Amino acid sequence: MTRTRFTAAVAGVILTAAVLLSGCSGEGGNRSSGKADSGSAVAPEQAQSQADGATADGKVPAAPKSGGNAADQPTVTRAIIKTGSLSIEADDVDAQRQKAIGIVTGLNGQVVTEDSGSDLDGGITRANLTLKVPTAQYETAIQRLSGLGKRTAIHQESTDATEAVVDVASRISTQRAGLERMRALLAKATTIGEIVSVESELTRRESDLEALLAKQKALAGQTELATLNLVLSEPGKAPPAPKKEETGFLAGLKGGWNAFAATVTVLLTALGALLPFLVVFALIGIPLWRYRHRFRRTPATAPATGALPPAE
Repeated sequence: MTRTRFTAAVAGVILTAAVLLSGCSGEGGNRSSGKADSGSAVAPEQAQSQADGATADGKVPAAPKSGGNAADQPTVTRAIIKTGSLSIEADDVDAQRQKAIGIVTGLNGQVVTEDSGSDLDGGITRANLTLKVPTAQYETAIQRLSGLGKRTAIHQESTDATEAVVDVASRISTQRAGLERMRALLAKATTIGEIVSVESELTRRESDLEALLAKQKALAGQTELATLNLVLSEPGKAPPAPKKEETGFLAGLKGGWNAFAATVTVLLTALGALLPFLVVFALIGIPLWRYRHRFRRTPATAPATGALPPAE
């Protein structure tokens, strides 16, 4: 009887332990499945949100870089200064010059300076124009101007002035903020010394701001308008063939005669230049010389002798 009770107790303990173990494993499985279900439920939501973000602007947003937010990095427009020169040969320089001015005007540009040369008949044989065109139309201007004739030379140069433009803009902003603070201090100044000191500093900062604004305007003019130097000229002529040097007796005689004739020509030229002066000197000098010579040859008059005293 006692053994039967002991066996029943052991069997009850084993059965209880088995039930507890099965319950723990089921709960763990439910927890694991719950986590998996929640993960699977979140994944479609994230995928849907990413898809919505991708279709909202037509492209997938880029991941932000480490160390900074992409929204804090504004896009900077590059400021480029473009300059160049173009040489064109044309038969009618004057007509092509007028066409060049029309091309630049049509591109909202202007002619800054113009220098031209002409022949003895008054026809223009050379023209040098300094042109200003919008930077966006620079390549178009070169293409159209190259069609005026034969392009013999071209030079282009681009300078990135973005750093200078951004620096000047930043300094202008800082200077304006400083001026506002100085005006506020001037309004609060109570003594004459404070007023004089603040006004002096305010004047200096206003002068600095004007200089920065002038520099900003100059940079804007250089970046918004490209400079192009256009040279129009007639086609070059072939150089004449060099003359063959002559040698021998006849060549020496000819050279000596040419030298003699050149010397005589120089002497006659000098004589012709001096002849008017010689005539004037002769008209004045000869009468004076004759008068002086005549005066020297005239004898001096003897003094009159007194009467002899009577003899005693």
